[in-house]
Amino acid sequence: MRSTLPSLLLIGLISLTGCASISGVNPLDSGKPPALTKEAGEALRLARVLRDNGRLQAAYEVYERMDQRQQLEGAYLLEYASLAATLRPQQEALALYGRARRQLGDDLQAIAPGQRIALCNGVGRARLALGQSQRAIGDFQCALQADPQNTQALNGLGVALNIGGDSEGAREQFEKILELEPGNSAAANNLALAWLASGENQRAIALLNQARNGGDAALQLNLALAYVLEGHDDTARRILLENLQPGFAGRIIEDFQATRQRIAAGAPLAQELLAASQRPLVLSEQD
Repeated sequence: MRSTLPSLLLIGLISLTGCASISGVNPLDSGKPPALTKEAGEALRLARVLRDNGRLQAAYEVYERMDQRQQLEGAYLLEYASLAATLRPQQEALALYGRARRQLGDDLQAIAPGQRIALCNGVGRARLALGQSQRAIGDFQCALQADPQNTQALNGLGVALNIGGDSEGAREQFEKILELEPGNSAAANNLALAWLASGENQRAIALLNQARNGGDAALQLNLALAYVLEGHDDTARRILLENLQPGFAGRIIEDFQATRQRIAAGAPLAQELLAASQRPLVLSEQD
């Protein structure tokens, strides 16, 4: 069981670093913005309006056209990379972040703090998604040097540490988030999974039970998973039936039971990561 649980932390990472982190990348708030032509300025305003209203694909297409016309530089390229990271393969996002860093300057200490945080967090998330957890640790530490209380960086660092086997270090990061934001469900979810990874199953279940009233899908699913891994299938089923139709709940329980069997048989970590990463989508798509 210990070998598969760190991979589940990626679920929480996604929920913690969503659209809020995209709209937060604004060069006017951090550092001197590059000069823009009138046409480029109008396009940028349109892209931001689309982005901030949740029309991410449309916003991405505007940024993409601007980039093709060589209208994006420095911090504006960082905006594009941050949005691309939510829609495009992470290898593409990582390449865009690399271009943004080269334009902003190789000396991270000289980059404006807000831009540095966005850049380091973005690179760290991309590297985590690409399986480069050890390199991601340095990226999240880079963001924390600029803002020691940045919850996105703390969460990313915790995920990277736990994947690397440092469960204690991971728990410290998630606990810091909960001190700053007691209602942060993603941090609670990740902390509980870190406890599971350490063999502290009852502490994990207690934490998930306490936090799940907020209605977070990942919390509910991982609590059910924790109970199944402990052999309490009936309890897991009751939890899922609170918000799911019986047929859906039954299929998820069967999936978790199969996961338990694969873990007992020594299943590879990659297979369990793939299965676990799909579960929140299954729950949300019921509606």
